[in-house]
Amino acid sequence: MRYLLLMMVIGTSVYGQWFKPFFMDSTLRIDYYHTGTQNQEHVQIDQFYLIPIWAGNPAALLDTLNRGHYFVRVLDARTQRLLYTRGFSTLFNEWQTTTEAHQGTTRTFHETIRIPFPRNPVVIEILTRNTQNIFGKMIASWYFDPATTPVNSENRAADVVIVPLQQNGDPHQRVDLVILAEGYRKEEKAAFLQTAQALVDTLMHIEPYASRRQRFNITALFVPSQESGTDDPRKGIFKSTALNTSFNTLNLQRYLMTTDNRTLQDVASAVPWDAMVILVNTAQYGGGGIYNLYACTAANNRYTPYIFVHELGHSFAGLGDEYYTSDVAYNEFYPRGVEPWEPNITALLHPPEVKWQPLVTPGVPIPTPWDKKTYDQWQQEYRKQMASLQGENTQQRQKLQRKFRQRMRNFFQRHPYRHVVGAFEGAGYAATGLYRPALNCIMFSRTTAGFDPVCAQAIDQTIQWLSK
Repeated sequence: MRYLLLMMVIGTSVYGQWFKPFFMDSTLRIDYYHTGTQNQEHVQIDQFYLIPIWAGNPAALLDTLNRGHYFVRVLDARTQRLLYTRGFSTLFNEWQTTTEAHQGTTRTFHETIRIPFPRNPVVIEILTRNTQNIFGKMIASWYFDPATTPVNSENRAADVVIVPLQQNGDPHQRVDLVILAEGYRKEEKAAFLQTAQALVDTLMHIEPYASRRQRFNITALFVPSQESGTDDPRKGIFKSTALNTSFNTLNLQRYLMTTDNRTLQDVASAVPWDAMVILVNTAQYGGGGIYNLYACTAANNRYTPYIFVHELGHSFAGLGDEYYTSDVAYNEFYPRGVEPWEPNITALLHPPEVKWQPLVTPGVPIPTPWDKKTYDQWQQEYRKQMASLQGENTQQRQKLQRKFRQRMRNFFQRHPYRHVVGAFEGAGYAATGLYRPALNCIMFSRTTAGFDPVCAQAIDQTIQWLSK
């Protein structure tokens, strides 16, 4: 019954001619365990699940975006014909760059890939990028026969409350975004829905989402938690919540994520989806986003609109962080001398040519000078002053924050290169050696002013690929 409305919306959708001979209009969810160290990884199957609808675009089965740390391939077992591909990233590959992994620790993460449900036997492979960022190493390969392989078809989202926020048509021809409630008690449902709708409104006023609004179906999914909030291990706070999110993921305090992948996938299976955001009932600053997995956002912080849009940039379009002055959990996340796969970061290996060359403003020097020394000096002064105010009253800290924000606004607004596309040094957590496309962007600083043209193009490419 939970799919009746959705099937009525789908009606007489036109499926890709390539889709129908090889796939059914349903999803094969593949849960597995990802185990390894800094330099090794192994994958073991957990379970196969049948989800009643495939949310993806039947006319876009082969991923040409070249994003993500991993790549799933589906081949016809008899002919070896390539039927489906999709890039994605994981929390495991982020963990591999942490100090814990570098010290030799082994960890296991539960993960999921989703593909259209095959009509005939297929081979499913997972590839990872090599040292030159090319998909060249296979870490998993499974034979799947729909006639003989055990598949779990139970309804694992029976208690999920489904609330449409924006519906524009057939899920196969739309980007299907779901927003999941986390840390909201039953009586806080209205607060969750109000915040979710406000964030959708924010998103749909920012380009390129604003111009593509009609291509989105957006649905809120509510599962009550026993307690409000989320875990904060550094403060000794642990809450019983629906999705088991926590601050201090990978030992970075602001990194607010969940490792309870099975529960997350169960809740999301209530509706067809292409992208998901977890909305966490906390006022503390935090969030995170992993490409083609999920974004996570603190719901009640003054920067919540920025966090929501920024983290969705990671999870939906594979955008990289353009900032470099904040603390991160990683050790050399982007190896020197290797071009990052993220569309908005470059190592500038062949100047003056840039990988976003068609968007570069004519006449702009490459690399692009931007008074980085002054910016860095102001950042260092601000952090030192904030540290000196530890333990002081909140009013003093807020005054300093307002003064610094105004200083930064003036810096960006008055800069002669504020509206150009070039190659500005400082990106991807590195002060040198990596470059971003523009002076400022949602992926660089805490602003909802807009995406730079390179980021906007990457988002629009994803929208069109999923909804064309």
